Amino acid sequence: MTMKRQLFFLFIGAAFILLLISVSSFVYLKYKHHSLSKSNFQTLDQFIQQVPQEKLDKAIAVLKEELRKNPNYSEAHVALGILYHKKELLDEALSELKTALTMKPDFINIYQEMYLIYKEKGMEEEASRALASYEKLKEDK
Repeated sequence: MTMKRQLFFLFIGAAFILLLISVSSFVYLKYKHHSLSKSNFQTLDQFIQQVPQEKLDKAIAVLKEELRKNPNYSEAHVALGILYHKKELLDEALSELKTALTMKPDFINIYQEMYLIYKEKGMEEEASRALASYEKLKEDK
């Protein structure tokens, strides 16, 4: 084999190895990012409870980013609704909770939070409906 041919095969082999390393790194990083973003929300109640008032904007930004990537993540919509409620952004909170409700109508925490918000807004009829839905789901479980 000539020197040029050997160099050519060496170059092709090196390029193939680099390609394999790049693809495996990409797959690993994609998997790692996916598992990290999901693990952030495995204990959603803890996440919400641990957010201090001065960090609400940051937590909201994290949830919005998660929803940008996965708009059907109902638990993130619920968490965002609860955080909006903590910030006293009641209309935004209701909007997020209603979105989550369309995805998971049997998620009991949604009705609990909606009840509280409707009470704060003085919307007694809506509050009563949310409470009735909550109690019905609680009985069914």
